[in-house]
Amino acid sequence: MRLTINCLHSLARPKECVPIRYLESPICLTSVERAPSSLNVGCVTLKSLIGDPDLELMVQINFMIDVPYVMSHVNESIRDGLKTIVYHGLRLSTTEVMALNATIATRYPRVSMHSVPVAGMGTHHTKAMILFYRDGTMQLVIHTANMIERDWRNKTQGVFRTGRLYKKPGNTGLSTCAFERDLLEYLDRYFEHEQVTSRVRQYDFSKIKAVLIASAPGKYKGPDRNRWGHFKLRAALRQQVEVPRGLIPGSKIISSIGSLGKVSQDWLRGEFEASLNSYRNSKNFSLADLCVVYPTAENVRTSFEGWSMGGSLPFKSTAYEKQAHYLNPILHSWRGLKSGRERAMPHIKTFTRVTSRTDGDHLAWFLLTSANLSKPAWGEMKDGGVFDVKSYELGVLIFPGLFEDCGEPDEILHVSMMNSTVLDPYPEPSTLALDEFDLEATGSNSNNSVEKDDTSGEHDHLRQTIGVVPIRLPYDLPLRKYDFAMGDHVWLVDKQFPGKDDFGHTLAP
Repeated sequence: MRLTINCLHSLARPKECVPIRYLESPICLTSVERAPSSLNVGCVTLKSLIGDPDLELMVQINFMIDVPYVMSHVNESIRDGLKTIVYHGLRLSTTEVMALNATIATRYPRVSMHSVPVAGMGTHHTKAMILFYRDGTMQLVIHTANMIERDWRNKTQGVFRTGRLYKKPGNTGLSTCAFERDLLEYLDRYFEHEQVTSRVRQYDFSKIKAVLIASAPGKYKGPDRNRWGHFKLRAALRQQVEVPRGLIPGSKIISSIGSLGKVSQDWLRGEFEASLNSYRNSKNFSLADLCVVYPTAENVRTSFEGWSMGGSLPFKSTAYEKQAHYLNPILHSWRGLKSGRERAMPHIKTFTRVTSRTDGDHLAWFLLTSANLSKPAWGEMKDGGVFDVKSYELGVLIFPGLFEDCGEPDEILHVSMMNSTVLDPYPEPSTLALDEFDLEATGSNSNNSVEKDDTSGEHDHLRQTIGVVPIRLPYDLPLRKYDFAMGDHVWLVDKQFPGKDDFGHTLAP
């Protein structure tokens, strides 16, 4: 989808105005059952993802999966015959795994189950699906929901879709881009992956506008550290993401998380925050404000799911008591009126760098991931320069530079990512001068950009266009800090809170 409108705003001093083109974002929210249809515009359902009657092979990679629930969303005409491969992280004993596999084999003989072993505090937490179609195309979906009913009904979740991918010319197995190499390296970590990876290798991933950010259990040293977890995120931000100079002052890094883990201050405000603050054209390192969005107890009580939703936010009192002194100053409550998700509590996990201005909220980058805010998910440095990752996670990073090659042959496209809301789905930058896009660093990561010192005039005939990628943030900006003096309480799964929810339920024992 591409829309073009003209500049409607002017500045105090004359500026050259250029057309705006809206570029489709690969990331969207899932539909919420109890929300009116007007708030679900542009959102996806599970059926819309896996209900195509031309589906030939489905690969489900997740933590929790309810196979009958998933298969109920497959088109009825192919449901019994659809070959499905499942990699899951269900915490079951050997006996329970055998019983589950036997039950599934009886009811769905074309479904094969694979339990992914993880040691210690690790979890197989990735949420993704790989879909192969009868016309020879393939689609990769990376999302934030477990494959269970309650995660797809009334929670705030996010989805990244590649769209249909086509096979490489000549069916060559050679890698086409970094995204493909990273995906295959991740999939290679699974047992019995050859059937999946051999098919994935046939497809061309070069048009995908995202960087894969994965975690896989292991202890990594040297250059291998930059392949996983938050070190992979740090490397991607440092090498590829340039922040326009006008978006650096006053920027915030916002973590919207499904659950808080047993993080320590040294880790959160140390190595992890350093990764989040990385960008390519930074000269003098200065930290953006770190903000964490997490529901209050009142958010949970008044949610579409009521108190029962709190079970999906397993933050415990023992962890919070150790972290309150450094978490409380950066905690912000859940608000989602502008996003249409006020009462749909977050299971979504996002990280973004955003600068709010009079013309809207500008995103330097946006990450959708399965990873909660925890050391097992993101990895931590140990003695001897060892980077220790304990969990499987999968996410995608997008930023404006990825879209700058979407321009036509006769134009130069300068791209911004902006927060899209229900009432303003197509935000329009009011400052449309080209020098808004001048960067402190020399050059650009875009192939079609103009060098600042270019005086040859060879680009004078090219049209200048501003591309806007609308990103529907799941929460409202500006954020609202926890007001502990007025009675805000962090939601804790093992604490009793007063009041009845929509269903008349209380937390009283």
